Amino acid sequence: MDLELGEKQISTMSSKNPTISNQLILVALLAFLGLAPIGDPHLIGKVNWVAGGAVGMKPMDWFDFVMHGGSLLISVILILRIIYISVLKSKK
Repeated sequence: MDLELGEKQISTMSSKNPTISNQLILVALLAFLGLAPIGDPHLIGKVNWVAGGAVGMKPMDWFDFVMHGGSLLISVILILRIIYISVLKSKK
């Protein structure tokens, strides 16, 4: 009985929509990965390299480009989804 009471207390202490708060944490982590390292992100260098013709890019460079770019793309998609859900809830 104490366990149920504890879970109930924890659920009331959490945010009103834990799914969105979890998604925001995921967005922050993905954006951090996409913009790593702080300062001069790898993604900027890779985009410039691809725009310049990708001469001399090795498979590891392409993998790095996909990993950093993919995480930023997923974070943008999640942000748009959160905004879309918020707009739908505000209309109801």
